[in-house]
Amino acid sequence: MWEILSRLPVRSLLRFKCVTKSWDITSDPYFQMKHQRHHANSTKFLVVHCNLNRDHNFYSTSSLSSPDDVQKLDDLPPKSHILFGSCHGLFLIGVGSSNNQVLLWNPSTRESILLPPPEFGILNSYFALGYDQTTNDYVVLTIHDDMTLTPVDPHCGILALKSASWRKVCIKTPTLFCPCRDSFGTCMVFIHGAFHWLPCGFLVVSLSISNQTLTEIPFPDQMCNRQPPNLGIKQCSLSVLEGMLCISSSWRRIDGEDTTFMLWAMKDYGVKESWIQLFKINFTGLDLGKSIYRFPDGDVLFDVYTSGEGGFCRSLRTSKGPIQLWFDWFHSFYEYSTIFDVTTFTESLISPKSLL
Repeated sequence: MWEILSRLPVRSLLRFKCVTKSWDITSDPYFQMKHQRHHANSTKFLVVHCNLNRDHNFYSTSSLSSPDDVQKLDDLPPKSHILFGSCHGLFLIGVGSSNNQVLLWNPSTRESILLPPPEFGILNSYFALGYDQTTNDYVVLTIHDDMTLTPVDPHCGILALKSASWRKVCIKTPTLFCPCRDSFGTCMVFIHGAFHWLPCGFLVVSLSISNQTLTEIPFPDQMCNRQPPNLGIKQCSLSVLEGMLCISSSWRRIDGEDTTFMLWAMKDYGVKESWIQLFKINFTGLDLGKSIYRFPDGDVLFDVYTSGEGGFCRSLRTSKGPIQLWFDWFHSFYEYSTIFDVTTFTESLISPKSLL
């Protein structure tokens, strides 16, 4: 019976709770793990939409072009939000115009919990969420970007949810602990048991979640030593595609409007020689781009900024061109309605309240 039920979507399983508590199996850890394994490859999109009042509305869907299964997630207040990161279907979200609160949120179950703030505060801090297999615990990393701190002062903290308390991390190489947030709001990604970010220079920094070991991962040689002629690098972004650490780079022609977008993936994690180029595309009018998702046919979904007479516009596209989105009708109702963020996740039954 559990084998059959574990294949159902979360929305169907939650209906059992409406009948009787004795029918509720969604809180059982073994069933949660079994359900997570069955849905590991069932990708859903989380769309954050910004309206005229700068309120952020959340939607989940299995398709960006069809409105058939679109769900509006109205359990969060319509305030300004920042998606710091996600892991196993859980999202770490900054709430409020000054991001003075951080929530752990499950969009599938509509549950959330307020996390304790670090000692040095939330303002000017970067956050990321990961999972420690050695302790079976979720971990939050924060890096405080305060230039008034001296190199010997701790400006990094780790929150293991089971302990519900922050632990300071003393940084010996402060220049590596200055993550660069890209124009899409991305700062850190989690993969292979480590947090990753981009400091200044052609370098990826990783911090192991289990022993806090710091590792430097060089960029592909082609990006460092063979800069294309007449091109100047505009911006690099980190992402994760199909379990691979990826770097998106946008190169803008110095003498024109064309932008060359390159996407690199580390096929064998930790092996510098395993960097492969997945895409190299020339766009006209595109200013910046970042990869979001790789479709089964190999094509990649990009989040892009395009420039025009009216300024910059944020949209989604593939290598074949712009895609028509189901929420484009918003633009006819709200003059300044726009996409604020798009990311992917897998459904999860994990309750944030059970982790803290």
